[in-house]
Formats: sequence, C-alpha cells, structure tokens
Amino acid sequence: MEWARAMAPESVDALVIGGGIMGLLAARELHRLGMRVCLLERDRPGRQATWASAGILAETMRDSPDPVDVLREHGQRLFPTLVAELRDETGMDVDYVENGLVIPALDDAQAAALERETRALRAQGVACDFVSGAALRAAEPALGPRVVAARLAAGGNVENRRLVRALELAALRQGVRIENGVQVTALLRQGDAVAGVRTQAGERLAPLVVVAAGSWSGQLDGLDPPIPVVPQRGQILALWPAGQGPRRVVLTPDDPYLVPRLDGRLVVGATREFVGYDASLTAGGLAWLLASAIDLVPSLRDAAVVEQWIGFRPVSADGVPLIGPAALRGLYYLTGHGPTGIAPAPASARLLAALIEGAPPPVPAAPYDPLRFRARSAA
Repeated sequence: MEWARAMAPESVDALVIGGGIMGLLAARELHRLGMRVCLLERDRPGRQATWASAGILAETMRDSPDPVDVLREHGQRLFPTLVAELRDETGMDVDYVENGLVIPALDDAQAAALERETRALRAQGVACDFVSGAALRAAEPALGPRVVAARLAAGGNVENRRLVRALELAALRQGVRIENGVQVTALLRQGDAVAGVRTQAGERLAPLVVVAAGSWSGQLDGLDPPIPVVPQRGQILALWPAGQGPRRVVLTPDDPYLVPRLDGRLVVGATREFVGYDASLTAGGLAWLLASAIDLVPSLRDAAVVEQWIGFRPVSADGVPLIGPAALRGLYYLTGHGPTGIAPAPASARLLAALIEGAPPPVPAAPYDPLRFRARSAA
C-alpha cells in the first residue's frame, strides 16, 4: 500500500490517540506499514489502565466462539515473539514468564464443577490437570485449607509496566513521534474523511487517525459512530510475602487474582466498580482484596503492603472491543478491551493493521466492527 508523501516534512501519515499498550502497539504496526506516525498521549505513555494492570496471560481455548477469547488466544501466541523483538530493539527484559495458572475450588460443589470443566477442556485439547489432596499441596504449598481442589493450566504473566516502557523506547528509536501531555478534544474532518485532530495544544493533521484512548475514547467530539465505552475502576495492591507465596498465578472466576512477580512482589486485584472517574482507594475495596488473598493464602496475613493503586478499564457496551474502521473515512477505533487488555493486545493491533492495509485479517473481524453500534443506535 502506498502512502502519500506530498506533505510537509514535519507532517505525518497517521495519528494515534492514546499511549497505553493498544496505542503503542498500533503505532508499532503502522510504522511497519511504512507510515510516519505521531502518538498523542494525555498523560505519559502507559500510565493509565496499562500501568494498573496485572499483566495476566490466562488459559485459553482454541476454537472458542467468544470473540474476546479469540483475541486473547491469538494475542498470547504472539507474546513470545513480541518479547524477543523488544529485547533485541531495546535491551529490556519485560519479565515475561510462563509460570502457569491455578484455578481454585473453595468447596466440594465448586470442586466437582471444576473437575467436569477440566475434563471438557482436556477433551478439546487444552493442557490442564485437576488436582486435589496431596497433589494440590505439592503443586501449591502456599494455598490454605479453604482451597480443596484446583485446575492447573498453562499461562503466566508479564510485567506490564516494563512492557510499556519497552514499547515506548522501541517506538522512539523507530522514529515514532510521541507527544506527552497532549489531550485530544475533537476530530477534524474534510467532507466524509478525517483530517486530523484538535488538541489543547493546537491542531495535528493526518489522513488517518486511530482512537486508542482507553476509557477516555468516547469523550472526543466528532466520533461516528459514538464509542460506547465507560470506565470501570479497579483497585489493586502489591504485597511482599513474609514466607512462601504462590508459584503460579491464582485466578478465581470472579476475582481476586494473585500474580507473583519475578522481583518477589505479589500483585492482588482487582475490584470491578462502575463509579465514573472516581480515583479513590476505598476501605471496602482494599479490605476485600486483602481478606480474599489471605483466605486463599493464609501466610499473607504477615505480608507487607508495598503499593496500592487504581486503574480505569475501558468497558464497551457489549463487552467486546471496537477494532476497525469507523464511518468517517480514515478513522479507526482500537478500544473497549475491558479487564483483559494485555493478553489480546498484540492480536488487536495486528487486526487493526490488516484492516488498514487491506490485508487478510489474522482473526475474523466482524465481531469487533465499530459500526455495529451505529446500526443499533439507528434501529
């Protein structure tokens, strides 16, 4: 695909709004297509939802009909390559580790359901095991007596803060222009096409604009269709275990999760609250996280609390991301990934790039089509 070069030297071919993992990966993919890219970030790259994440890479099921699962499964398969590329480009290790998952059952009924589910997953080719009794204690000695059984599965985590630092550094070295502290307020248009954006620091012009602003994506003037994405507050904290913590990521169906980091910290999260942009850490939220963690791993009652923070996940109206072209020519969306933004990010960015380039998409694109919301509003 050829891109016009008859613009001023300081002009760019594409603007990316948002510097989280989605925006940084989008800029990376557009650069690979030969475009000159400028990324506009209202804060600093990666300091919003991506910074607050736990970086979990959970078990996935191939051939799942759920579009969120499809992106997660494909994205996680791309992670080892991405990690290796970033190490070559920046010299940074992003602490990617495949330490596995443990999905606990807290009573006999949960254990029976988990065992049935594990048999079904194994029948579909998913590598996992149901354990109880001595096998459970050998696999995860730190788990307390409340955990009566568990599924052990593939998975792991990545240090999301190191990941976005590496992506930012790689982008800068590739020549991507990054403007920090620049808040985009509106789209500029020329007829039926996007022409750039208006920011608090002036206008930025480009024939292609990608909206990857997380939970703030829907606040821009001139969007067509509107982006039905709202913030979901997640409170999260990090502990320094006094004794042995879990070896694997502990992932309960409705949270909390426990994520052991390579530096010895244990990340515990997260609440799921629709309270707008209230950035408060609440006594109830933190108490629930701590009590739940201690219930799973009793030795954590002696752990030191080393950090507490919040993030705003971008949750779409139907729980499925918006990826692809909008109604305005040259405008694309890459947002709405909710609480699972890290794992699917490489696949989401690849899908976006394929749709821009006109190449075969790596996954079926229809479920993520932003125009589905335009059709619903017109119905």
